[in-house]
Amino acid sequence: MTEFPITDNDGLVQSTCKTDEILRLLADASRRRVVVSLENVEKNRIHREQLAQRLALPHEDETISGWERALHYIHLPLLADTGLIEYDRQEGTIRHYHCERLSDVLAAVDPE
Repeated sequence: MTEFPITDNDGLVQSTCKTDEILRLLADASRRRVVVSLENVEKNRIHREQLAQRLALPHEDETISGWERALHYIHLPLLADTGLIEYDRQEGTIRHYHCERLSDVLAAVDPE
């Protein structure tokens, strides 16, 4: 199976991911929103609370605390397991890495 590089801002390969991992991550609509938000973060660093605010803001029926729980217990651990992010559970800080193939699949699946 083909592996795709996951790189930092300097283009250094941090890890790799496989097609099946990408498809598994993007199968969930909420996680797609998380990935899109992370890809739009300046300097590839954000705090969990700030990310939750960004995700809840445009949707009146969603809460920041609900997103924080989902991020902490579900979405961020899955993204960290694949190497797409570094997540400090204690501090709540997230560092996002880039995978071009993930971006390509996301654009094809959810072009908005």
